[in-house]
Amino acid sequence: MLRKFLLTASCVFTIIAFYNTAAFAENLFSPWLDSNVRDSLRNSDYNPSLKDDFYTHVNRDWLLNAKLKPGYASNSGFRELQDTLDANLRSLMTDETLHGHDAELVRNLYKLWLDWDARNSTDIGAIRKHISPVENIHSMQDLNQYFKSEECMLYGSDLANFVLGIDNEDSRYYNIEITATGLSLGDSAEYRNMTENGKRTKKMSDSVANYMLQKLGYSQSDAQKIIERAFAFETEISRFMMTLEEKESPDAIQIMYTNPVTFDDLRELSPVFPMVEIMQAQKVFSDRMNLGEKKWLAGLNEIYGESQLENIKAYLIRNIASRYMGLIDEASYRELQKISNERMGITNNRPDNEIATDFVHARLGVSVSKLYVAKYVSAETKSEIENLIRETIAFYETMLRDEDWLSTETREKAIEKLENLTPRAAYPDKWDDYSGLDIKSKSDGETLLSALEKLRKYSLKINYYDKLNTKIDREKWVGDVAVVNAYYSPSHNEIKIIAGILSGDFYRPDMSYEEKLGGIGMVIGHEISHAFDTNGAQFDKNGNIANWWTEQDYKIFKDRADKLINYLSSIKLNDGSNYNGSLVQTETIADMAGIKAMLGLAKKHENFDYDKFFRSYAKLWKEILTPERHDMLLKIDVHAMPYIRVNAIIQQYDEFQNCYGLISGDKMYLEQNQRVAVW
Repeated sequence: MLRKFLLTASCVFTIIAFYNTAAFAENLFSPWLDSNVRDSLRNSDYNPSLKDDFYTHVNRDWLLNAKLKPGYASNSGFRELQDTLDANLRSLMTDETLHGHDAELVRNLYKLWLDWDARNSTDIGAIRKHISPVENIHSMQDLNQYFKSEECMLYGSDLANFVLGIDNEDSRYYNIEITATGLSLGDSAEYRNMTENGKRTKKMSDSVANYMLQKLGYSQSDAQKIIERAFAFETEISRFMMTLEEKESPDAIQIMYTNPVTFDDLRELSPVFPMVEIMQAQKVFSDRMNLGEKKWLAGLNEIYGESQLENIKAYLIRNIASRYMGLIDEASYRELQKISNERMGITNNRPDNEIATDFVHARLGVSVSKLYVAKYVSAETKSEIENLIRETIAFYETMLRDEDWLSTETREKAIEKLENLTPRAAYPDKWDDYSGLDIKSKSDGETLLSALEKLRKYSLKINYYDKLNTKIDREKWVGDVAVVNAYYSPSHNEIKIIAGILSGDFYRPDMSYEEKLGGIGMVIGHEISHAFDTNGAQFDKNGNIANWWTEQDYKIFKDRADKLINYLSSIKLNDGSNYNGSLVQTETIADMAGIKAMLGLAKKHENFDYDKFFRSYAKLWKEILTPERHDMLLKIDVHAMPYIRVNAIIQQYDEFQNCYGLISGDKMYLEQNQRVAVW
């Protein structure tokens, strides 16, 4: 599902059959309406039968009647489930009868965020004190000293990031991932050829920085100079950085995650930018380090000098100032809402209590999850999901054994990996310990900024320094479980079907078996398949990056995956442009494998209701979006747009074609020799 690479990931074992491109262009790719764009149905007479557009037919009433909640750029089945989840979390955060340390942490932080009277009295000097050290930089020597300071580590900004990851040669241990400079536009490609989406993102970033810089006492002209200088530095460093599409390519694993380095290596690779000295000053000592982008580090060393000093200072000042806009007084926060809403095509603000819930959840995920699980998740639900995961894994073994294109050697390695895959459902038995964190109430003198300072320091301790150079405790889950998500971790070779997704269209205890397979079953199959997609296939049974394929098998695998990209890239969007198959290939492969696995389980049951199954699947992805949000997702989301995620997947299977009696001329019909065959 959503992706956090290295600690999580995504997709499948996909085998693509030969197809006729011209036939696709005439049949499949006479485009369906992208009915996810807000008002696209209302502004047309588009009312297709299920034989022509299954996704829109099943979800049409919902798509016509769904509204965007104040402050949101989308509405979906995910959003509806998230709304229910958030309401439950909000009730926990405001429940004065709940006792214990976790409840107290959550309750106090929630109240501090909502206390506008206290926030309106925020001393702007509390932010200025973090800007002053950067303003006082007058030489490269001063800049080097700043990067090595505790001030920079805790409150500042930097040019290189040291992230706790998992060692790619021995996944039993943590490592340090050295990652590239952050960019306000997100994607380095935007600095070479800025899209409309990039222009909107830049306008938002510039507006936030301009407001906060003037709030901090800079004149309008000085604020504009800082913004321009910061962007000039980003433009310069972006020349050496990978694009988002390059990072999402399967080749990125070998390019980015197989570069182990020592301090001696870094001294040689970074002779100008004091990488080693910074890491030593920040106590980032590890025998296990990986350099994500070699070209970026070489570029940073090329431009790091007096000619860029003022631009780098501007970059740091802009970042620090912008970070605080949502954390101080109400006037600043309302302006931030206005800027963000414009960027996403949103007309109304979200209620403050909803935002406070998200804020607390994002920072105290473990404490929030423990409270949620205790009240809302049963052991029976956990057990049922564990059983369905085991049943799906067993069917995947059958799928692998039946795949005749695999050599015996590769097949046995794949099955061995499957047998070592760890299923995790609902919630962990062990949690990270937040007993040492003390967030007090307003009456005890706490402020929002002081609470966040405590959180930053404590999080660094337990989630970074305490884990550096240690063996990973795999019984502890990464992240919280009170979210609508599920994922596969290639570095752990495990799937997590977590508590927050076990409701709504995805799962309810009273669902029929067919509906469960079309909902949470599809999610389970999707996540398992990520162990064998174009990314996951590069990790072995232990979660190490390793080649377990024969050369011939992997070549066939890659060739067929490339055909999938061509297939997806042939789909025409509403504006006539072609879809970006490269960006969404792995997630689409996972969807295909998930459907295949569930159809395999269906065959074991007499009188299986395929109509219920396919409708359940289609309902998972119902969604409406503002045009601005839609445009952004087309550029950055690794998941296919919902109507493609349904229609282009289910029409590949005989069970779908036979269930609805499809024939040539129906837009959902696809000839056998045109289909993309999975496994």
